[in-house]
Amino acid sequence: MTGPAISAIAAAIEQWYPVELAAEWDQIGLNVGNPSQPINTVLLTVDITEKVLKQAQELGAGLIISHHPVFLPEVSDVVVLQNISRIIHAAAENQIGLYVAHTNADAAIAGVSDAIMSALGAVTESSISDPTQKTGIGRIGSLQKVMQLDDFAKLVAQALPENQFGITVAGDLAKPITRIAVCGGAGASLLPEVAMLDVDVFVTADLKHHTTLDHLANSEIALVNVSHWASEWLW
Repeated sequence: MTGPAISAIAAAIEQWYPVELAAEWDQIGLNVGNPSQPINTVLLTVDITEKVLKQAQELGAGLIISHHPVFLPEVSDVVVLQNISRIIHAAAENQIGLYVAHTNADAAIAGVSDAIMSALGAVTESSISDPTQKTGIGRIGSLQKVMQLDDFAKLVAQALPENQFGITVAGDLAKPITRIAVCGGAGASLLPEVAMLDVDVFVTADLKHHTTLDHLANSEIALVNVSHWASEWLW
């Protein structure tokens, strides 16, 4: 039985996660592959690595759909570039397409941050980057019941897939939490906007020590820092 072409799969994905929602610098869409190639098996992943590529070969998957691009323009590290080159050549040689839905999946309704909100049992009200809309980077919403920060942090840990990073928390552990802001992946750039929101806590990944201290010096909004991979795997 012959499955749909990569182009048909791409068209379906782009109905859910429109390409116009992607950042200008992003490398979304078909990074490697022939759009007319028929596909019977698809492998989903957050990152395209050599291990993932090997798994696709073992499964007979003709297409890998990834959240993170194979490459980004600003990459200059020689070792990283060599690794990227091996992945691209191996994918091409084995006729495995590499398709990416990245910042368009972050911004779209039912995207990455919405998956976190759903896992926390929260109701999405708007996005962080555009508080008047439900599309955009990050999400704002409310929990179904008030809980203290320490209990909320445990809820986050239980909602995410098991990982070695765990979570870290900054703020008063007895603080009541009702309204939350979340951003799957690295959300530190949103801290200035978050500080202006009517929320009790911000959940994201890759927060650094000094960034966190600077935020807490000027805001009472607590922070929950999680694994980058885990925050995006829910989607």
